[in-house]
Amino acid sequence: MLYSGLLVVNYIREQDDLILKSIIDSNVNLYLSIYYEKQDTYKVIKDLTYNIGNVKVDLEKIGENRQDAEIAAFTYNDAKYIRKEMQINNEELYFLYIYLTIFSKDKSELEYNLTKIEGLLRSRGMQTKRAYFRQEQTYLSCLPLMQNHIDVKEITKRNILSNSIIATYPFISSAIFDEEGIFIGENIYNNSLIFIDRYNSDKYKNANMCIFGTSGAGKSYFTKLMILRYALFGLEQYIIDPDREYSKLGEKLGATIIKLGPSSNTFINILDIREESLEEDQKGYLATKIDKLIGFFKLIIQDLQDEEKSVLENAIIKTYKEKGINFKDESLYKNGKFKDTKDMPILEDLYKKLNKKMKAKLFPFIYGSMKFFNNHTNVVLNNNIIIADIYELGEENIKYGMYAFIELFWNKIKKERIKKKAIYLDEIWRLIGVTSNKEVASFIYKIFKTIRKYGGSGVAITQDVSDLFSLDEGTYGKSILNNSSIKVFFNLEEENIKVLEKYTELSNKEKIEIKSFKKGECLMFVGQEHILTKINSADFEKEIIGGN
Repeated sequence: MLYSGLLVVNYIREQDDLILKSIIDSNVNLYLSIYYEKQDTYKVIKDLTYNIGNVKVDLEKIGENRQDAEIAAFTYNDAKYIRKEMQINNEELYFLYIYLTIFSKDKSELEYNLTKIEGLLRSRGMQTKRAYFRQEQTYLSCLPLMQNHIDVKEITKRNILSNSIIATYPFISSAIFDEEGIFIGENIYNNSLIFIDRYNSDKYKNANMCIFGTSGAGKSYFTKLMILRYALFGLEQYIIDPDREYSKLGEKLGATIIKLGPSSNTFINILDIREESLEEDQKGYLATKIDKLIGFFKLIIQDLQDEEKSVLENAIIKTYKEKGINFKDESLYKNGKFKDTKDMPILEDLYKKLNKKMKAKLFPFIYGSMKFFNNHTNVVLNNNIIIADIYELGEENIKYGMYAFIELFWNKIKKERIKKKAIYLDEIWRLIGVTSNKEVASFIYKIFKTIRKYGGSGVAITQDVSDLFSLDEGTYGKSILNNSSIKVFFNLEEENIKVLEKYTELSNKEKIEIKSFKKGECLMFVGQEHILTKINSADFEKEIIGGN
């Protein structure tokens, strides 16, 4: 191994950032050693006062030599400033020494890295010297032996006040390593590994995540990778799959796959009231269900007026009444057990009680192309991984299937608080964008706002960023973004970056990087950290997922 030392011999006077961040974020192999020697405050003030008096006399004697006058005045003002800070603001004076040792097995690579580090330090206002004839002393000073070698001390010694020591802080977290986390990938800049435990409530305010990226940028692969890795922990995971992307992975993980569409033989009854839809200390099964149903019917009848809403609500109440269900929660129990799906009404029961206009809107769901909505639920939902395949619903009707499954999954998420679980909402813009309505968008927002109480994580995935913020001037998209502790940005088009710029703290550099990312590269906001990440996976994971 070849080693070469660098000595930091000077600094610019004013610092407003961490001066060592750029070299710690680099991928160069190096040792960094910083020594701070606290000086005796009484002795320093005494010496400063003596020197100030001497320099003042020198200034009066200099006369016409302007250059000497400027240097003396500079020293005089510096001494007065340091004395004032120590006397009035209780600052303390330290001597600062910084050494670096760069190492490599290849001599040309070592020279390249030396030049690179010198450039990075210069950009932070630091002046360096190569440790010619003092390589051994620099190397020893960089070992964890607390040995600040006398041969390099004098050339690197500089004064620093205690308040300015902050700028030399070396422990910069340029990667994330959560002990209970799953492996995500590596930092693009310094190759450090990234492990994230988004369920760590001590570190993150919630476990929610937003994933944005153009088609083919790697967002779906990343989502599948998370599902696969969290499956090893036995997490309950519920996936809304509008593009039939998760079925193969689900089959290999033994997931329950529910297909909803014209050719499917699995059904979900939108009128089901489930026992887990309320928590133990809550009441009002029917009232809660009516609220959800109004949101669903507003997707179908988008121009639903207040009067029509009242007519619809009355029809819903009558429909449940025919099945012996009313606003008393006891009516939902039979022989001491909660009623099952066969005891619930179906859409056709409600259809018969509607007016002509509403019947016309609801006709396809009863006798037409979407009559698969007019059935009792016939699937058992006791698997840790459930995938809702709504691919066959098509572009126009997919939002109905999404809403039905999200309500179903939300009820399951609320069932046991101590269990960790996640719901993945692919193409979420369909439910909180301009094609949706405020009631539905509010329901989705409520999930992201309260899911942490149930040990859950909401994962919003989309490639249509602009559509995400299209409803009610972006209110719901912004709310979901703000309620997600982790945000992942894969490659995005310029117009989508401009939209995100309004709602996130993207720097100019980060905007350029997002636009130029290769497949599998992303910018992650993890709490307060911004990390450029390359998503990594093992060969066997690629084989299971079916991609790269």
